[in-house]
Amino acid sequence: MLGNYFKIARRNLWRNKAFSAINIFGLALGIAACFFVFQYVYFENSYDRFNANAANIYRVPISYSGSMADVPTTATNHPALGPAMKADFPEVLDYVRIVSVSLFMNASTMSYTDGGAAPKTFNEGNIFIADQSFFKIFSYPLISGDPATCLAGERAIAISERTAARYFGKTNPLGKILKLNSDLPLKVTAVYKEMPENSHFKFDMLISFETVGHEWGFQEWTYPEFYNYVLLAPGTDPKKVEAKFPAFINKYLAAKMKELNFGCSFELQPLTDIHLNSNYLHETEANGSQKEVYFLGIIGVFILLIAWINYINLSTAKSMERAKEVGLRKVVGAFKKQLIGQFLFESLIINLLSLLLAVVFIVLFGPFFDGFVGKQISQDFFSTGLGSEPRFWAAALLVFMAGALLVGAYPAFVLSSFLPVKVLKGLMVQSRSGISMRRVLVSFQFTLSIILIACTFVVLKQFNYMRNGSLGYDKDQLLIVKAPVVNDTTVFRKYRFFKSEMGNVPSIGPATATSDIPGNTIRYRNAVRRASQGVDKNFTSYLMEIDEQFLPSYKIQLVAGRNFENADSSDMQMTTNNKVLVNEEVVKALGYPDAAAAVNQDIKFKLGQNELPCRVIGVVKNFHQRSMKEKYDPILFYYPTRTEWKYISVNVRRGDFARSLADIGNLYKKTFTGNPFEYFFLDEYFNRQYQADQRLGNVFGLFAVLAILVACMGLLGLSSFVIRLRTKEIGIRKVLGATIGGLLVLISKDFVKLVMLASLIAVPIVYFIAKAWLDNYAFHIGLGASIFLVPPLLLLGLTLLTISLQSMKAALSNPVKSLKSE
Repeated sequence: MLGNYFKIARRNLWRNKAFSAINIFGLALGIAACFFVFQYVYFENSYDRFNANAANIYRVPISYSGSMADVPTTATNHPALGPAMKADFPEVLDYVRIVSVSLFMNASTMSYTDGGAAPKTFNEGNIFIADQSFFKIFSYPLISGDPATCLAGERAIAISERTAARYFGKTNPLGKILKLNSDLPLKVTAVYKEMPENSHFKFDMLISFETVGHEWGFQEWTYPEFYNYVLLAPGTDPKKVEAKFPAFINKYLAAKMKELNFGCSFELQPLTDIHLNSNYLHETEANGSQKEVYFLGIIGVFILLIAWINYINLSTAKSMERAKEVGLRKVVGAFKKQLIGQFLFESLIINLLSLLLAVVFIVLFGPFFDGFVGKQISQDFFSTGLGSEPRFWAAALLVFMAGALLVGAYPAFVLSSFLPVKVLKGLMVQSRSGISMRRVLVSFQFTLSIILIACTFVVLKQFNYMRNGSLGYDKDQLLIVKAPVVNDTTVFRKYRFFKSEMGNVPSIGPATATSDIPGNTIRYRNAVRRASQGVDKNFTSYLMEIDEQFLPSYKIQLVAGRNFENADSSDMQMTTNNKVLVNEEVVKALGYPDAAAAVNQDIKFKLGQNELPCRVIGVVKNFHQRSMKEKYDPILFYYPTRTEWKYISVNVRRGDFARSLADIGNLYKKTFTGNPFEYFFLDEYFNRQYQADQRLGNVFGLFAVLAILVACMGLLGLSSFVIRLRTKEIGIRKVLGATIGGLLVLISKDFVKLVMLASLIAVPIVYFIAKAWLDNYAFHIGLGASIFLVPPLLLLGLTLLTISLQSMKAALSNPVKSLKSE
């Protein structure tokens, strides 16, 4: 029996090559797209789960209230937190603190000298300081070295496998000496494998905490810029530990909270939640979103549904061609269950071929997909990727069985229910219920397609708005040069010389030295209040060091008062008559009615542990220090008090970039001897904040295109079959004088009605989805008419184009050929 089923199925597939190809290829494309989505979802949910202790590792972020209520929850915390938690909480087995070297140094160069050879020197931007427990808590495998002791003691450093090859080639690096900024010798004590892509924390070098911990005051309840991770005992309820935090915070921070008029709270954030459920200040990298991952999963299911709907529509539409086959087989004694078995067996073969082709698509187009999402998630699909997971093959089997049996059941029952008498007398016509069912399914396809197109449109439009919207300054043409690492008491004089010499280069505009630049979170923040008020009126503002060229270099608007002048600080050191600039957010927080009212007012702000009296001489218009996802930051600007500036921003005029860059580099090396010339462009640096949004836009766009492609393939097959059934009708109409345009309208009007119906259903759904997503952004696009009109019109255009490919052929054919059989 199975052999007979297979023979009939093979003949039927071969006889209808076009329909078979559309069915198999459409299903394969839908299954492959679904699996690509699930592969992405699987990867996003796999972050940090490779750690053996993942279930018991927690990060401790800090949230603020009171005068610091506007400060977002911060992924970092105080350096003294880890040791205090281990001492006070018996549930805490161990802790590790991690902090970036870049917070304390203007730049980081590492060099290695092998005997008398010239030193190998590289600029390193990914160096962290960590406790010796790091490799005990986290499962980053070492190639060489002891994980328990490699970060113990002073001046120890662990480096990645790639970093070791860059400095030492094939030589064993253990025991070799690297020098940080040509000054601090560090002994290589371990080499670890490269960080997995699905790790939320990636680094190239780790310096032992003891190396600089005491020197830089890393044991205090100040400077909350340290990532704190704790390892809880197995079986510990984190909620019970969190219940102890209020008393714990009061024990260590009560005096500081009272002094600065703020409150704070801690939480235990599971390690495996960080990537998808954390968008805190100072994240180690741009994280994903659990909601977006869920939504992408839904999209994957939608695409698969569209592919299945194609199969149902094409199979039932072809029922007229197979009606006589069914009638004859029933006349010669075939039972209904045998016919159902035959058609289910054909469905089984089609779905099996589609599944195999889908796996081929996944393997072939995996690298292309990786490029779209910006992550290497398809490498080694069968060995270590999703293909190595039993759950994937269980899901593949489920998809296969659902497609073969559940989806294939409806066409099978429709085909097996034909009455032989009617079929053989030529009385068989399409039932109204069958036509209505296909219309419902096609409308559902169109609705899903419109939703996907509209969501992609919203994501891309918002992304374009954030990249190209007004930031309150001009980030184009700004070259950022890192401040010198090696400096002395003459550094300010050298900087002024550097600025004056750049004024002689025609292609270079103003230059300014600052402690921070747009595109990152300002390092320093502290209490600010009116001079006439008590500390209970303190609020927290970001503090940024600038000079008199900052506003003109960035083309930032001054809304009231004046800018800094050279006379305000002759030696770039703050005096007793301190002058500051503030932005509009600070004016609002100080309680002044407008910017003009704040000018020449006396305020106080804390710099370190010192409270400084100062006078507001100007108010700066708000600008986006961080991405447009965030609200405006309150910022107070002051002249440098120490050598705290980290960047020199140079306004490069349009023209010969290569020549300007060479001139700046030569002047920099001449002025700041012994310092590497490191630079980048501000627009590229600022836009890196939008990597996750760009990735989301790429993924949405890709799967929207695939969904539309799958839907159009089904529409192509369905319209082809409908036109074939109406061939004689088209011939008669042409004989009676019908025009080609009239015939195209006749054939396409039913599909146009379905697109219009789908649009009415999709528009309110799109509105609620888009509004909910855009509410996550402080600054976002409006939901204009184009968002609701363009997707339906685009789908309508694609529908008409697809139908026209078949309709034109029928409309242009000779009517004699279609009527000669009558």
